[in-house]
Amino acid sequence: AVVSTQSTGEFPGGPESILSNIHEIISINKRMLEELKSLYEGKVAVPSITEVIRSFVDHQFSSYVTYCANTSDQQFILSQRRLEDADFDKYLTGRENALAGQNLQSYLLLPMQRITRMPLLLDAIRKKTEDDNPDKPAIEALHQDVTSLVNKCNEGVRRAETRRHMSDLEKKCDFTKIRKHLTNFTEKSERLIVREDVVYKLMFKSGKMVGSKILMWLFTDCFVIGLPDPKNEGKILLTEYSPRQLMRISPHFFPPTSYKKKLEPERIFHLQLLSPDKKFIIQCQSVNDKKGWVEALKRKETVNEDETIYDEWDVPLVQAQHHYKKVNDDDLELSEGEICRVLKKYTDGWCFGQRESDGEQGWFPMSFMVEIDSDHARYRELLKKRKLLEIVASDKKAVELFSTMKKD
Repeated sequence: AVVSTQSTGEFPGGPESILSNIHEIISINKRMLEELKSLYEGKVAVPSITEVIRSFVDHQFSSYVTYCANTSDQQFILSQRRLEDADFDKYLTGRENALAGQNLQSYLLLPMQRITRMPLLLDAIRKKTEDDNPDKPAIEALHQDVTSLVNKCNEGVRRAETRRHMSDLEKKCDFTKIRKHLTNFTEKSERLIVREDVVYKLMFKSGKMVGSKILMWLFTDCFVIGLPDPKNEGKILLTEYSPRQLMRISPHFFPPTSYKKKLEPERIFHLQLLSPDKKFIIQCQSVNDKKGWVEALKRKETVNEDETIYDEWDVPLVQAQHHYKKVNDDDLELSEGEICRVLKKYTDGWCFGQRESDGEQGWFPMSFMVEIDSDHARYRELLKKRKLLEIVASDKKAVELFSTMKKD
């Protein structure tokens, strides 16, 4: 409430940029506490504490996800304002001292701390409930749902912190060499950093090895290499870009026979960018770093006898040609024209996917859908053509070799 007394123009997004939706959180907690008190005093006919909590979890606790996702920005904006405005800091310090030293930044973290304790409370109730108690299944289900909600809150915090890091990073980067493909890191709201490291690019010439320090970033949709700017300390020159789909990695490294010095192959891997075709020998700073990169860059798409499970960052897009009315509870009802991301596809004609507009997931029949243009579709065709060219080139070499053998 202290901050809300200031004019909205004094904050980049008004006082709500610091307070977020804390008023919703306060209101939810007051009402839940009142209902729990009424239950304790026997004033309401609700059978158990879990039913009270369940009603709030199902209909109102999503406000916590929103609040937690904003905490990183809250803390940053408030810290910056206090550093830049001595009068504002003095005013807040006075108010905090008047409130028994309650620091505003700590106060704003309380909702996140409270929701993360909720699974512990429910777990304690679950453990104290006898197995033959008819309420036990409902308590266990509530515990699972609240744990899932807390995971969403934590993911929101992680995502916000990563996005802030990306924003700070792009201010240090020169995108000139890759601007045809990428001009900033934060233009896509779904883009996040998957992995980043300082590594060494190795080159072997005339029995000698040359290693140069480079920076690598793997994002959810692309891969970028950068170099420290020799003319501008603290700046980074971005030199290579690749869609994540157009990369190959080989964890096995064998040094050239002409190089006699000892190497550590367990820290080295081969990396190939397919468009344009460029190959790198990468040395990580540790064995674990190499394992992390190999795991992050490895395709996880699986094709079994009955199903195809896609990588979450490389999925087909389909559009509903007709309205699909859900038949089962876990189906996804679709209106004509709605677009979905296909997460799993089965040979019986059914897909499990996610609606683009709201993120809701469920099952739908492919017979109602048509695949539309997407990065997945374009890169799939490009890889098919490349594979065909590799086969043709391989066959040509085989014919040439066979012809040579016949002459000999």
